[in-house]
Amino acid sequence: MRYKTTRKIILWITFAVFALYALSLLFPFVWVLLNAFKTNAEFFDNVWRLPKEWKFSNFADAFKLKVGQTTLPDMLVNSLILVVGGTVLSVFFSVCAAYVVAKYKFKGSGFIYTAAIIIMLVPTVGSLSASYKLMVDLKLYNTYIGVLLQYSGGFGFNFILLYGFLRSISWSYAEAGQIDGCSDFRIFISIMLPQAVPALFAVGIVQAIGLWNDYFTPYMFLRKHPTLAVGMQQLVSTMQYGGTLPVLFALMLISLIPVIAVFSAFQKTIIENTVAGGLKG
Repeated sequence: MRYKTTRKIILWITFAVFALYALSLLFPFVWVLLNAFKTNAEFFDNVWRLPKEWKFSNFADAFKLKVGQTTLPDMLVNSLILVVGGTVLSVFFSVCAAYVVAKYKFKGSGFIYTAAIIIMLVPTVGSLSASYKLMVDLKLYNTYIGVLLQYSGGFGFNFILLYGFLRSISWSYAEAGQIDGCSDFRIFISIMLPQAVPALFAVGIVQAIGLWNDYFTPYMFLRKHPTLAVGMQQLVSTMQYGGTLPVLFALMLISLIPVIAVFSAFQKTIIENTVAGGLKG
């Protein structure tokens, strides 16, 4: 009886802690949402009060914001190009690398897996100067191709998840394909990849959300074509001392809509397949 009482107390304390944590995450979003409908004067008068008159035109005005000569629709297009291209390249090269390491035993395969984990621990700043010089020397600086190459690495978080998932797939399918005369490439494309589609889909969604929010890489290597993340940062710098901040808040909410929509629609797929890949590996 005493054990059950203690257990209930612990559960309620845990629930209270996580509820407070959830509220702390939700509060900034609600604050921005309410202030996005105010006039500039009303915002500076009282940032905590509800809007007296809900100004929906702030969202229309957000589409008129510019960073230099780049408009919001241009920034959206730049972000979409990098998100779609970067996600496809990153997931493709990651699954190729993960498949080889997970399913083929050769000298150094264990070292490659260890190196992939170690690479995740190395700060990006450590290789920044070399990456910057490489992009300039190859004439890829300020080009979409240069940034896409930055995103196309086969190691990292995607590699770890796909490695775990591919390890859980039975090799007997490949043996059946070998009996039928399939090459290694055909086995990979026609037998293994179709079984890994749920994991690829989940990893692709996580990767796309990460690239949508990425500020550092486009800021460093694509200065002439600002993405939405880069553009918002520059707008914050120019508008915080005299600009129309409610319009900027409206822009922030617009940038969140794709991420929230994608995650809400596919959160079950993401959780099921990322967790399954990690446990079965």
